[in-house]
Amino acid sequence: MSIRTDARRERRGFTIIELLAVVMIVGIMMAVMLPKFRISEKTEVQLAGIQLAQDIDIARTRALSTREQVRVAFNGTTRKYGGYLDDDGDGTISESAAEWQALRGFGIRELPIRVSFSRGSAGRIPDDATTGGIGLTNARIEFDSRGLTMPMGARGVVYLANDNDPYAVVAVQITPSGNVRFWTYHQDGGWQ
Repeated sequence: MSIRTDARRERRGFTIIELLAVVMIVGIMMAVMLPKFRISEKTEVQLAGIQLAQDIDIARTRALSTREQVRVAFNGTTRKYGGYLDDDGDGTISESAAEWQALRGFGIRELPIRVSFSRGSAGRIPDDATTGGIGLTNARIEFDSRGLTMPMGARGVVYLANDNDPYAVVAVQITPSGNVRFWTYHQDGGWQ
């Protein structure tokens, strides 16, 4: 046996070329697989709309369970909304930290990065005469101790659209009885 043959047997590890080949294979696999894990614009706005509908329902349920007034207020500029409970029972909501903590629901929630209060390129849902993304008086909805909207008969719609796809739009409609209806816009079929 020569010294050179013994040196090869004891050498362990990988060559640079072998490591580069493995890194390239992993890179190609990631490039193929990653797009499948990305959430589409339509799904992203639908998830945000479902969350909003659930939060409004939580606010109404808290009004019923505590027998107190509850408000959900929207801010289109900051892309946030918050829930507040009249914790001292004085009939007024000042949107203070104590009031959103008293709600014990969702507090202040920010919309996902690419979602905003907007109708995008979609028209209005049926029977909606409002303009803009937040179709509520004073950009808020209030529930009385019976879970009905205040003032009596108040209704409205909040639209959410994806900033990257103006046709990825949902609407959350609040009826005078306090019920929530969820709408999805389909470019070829309108609101459903």
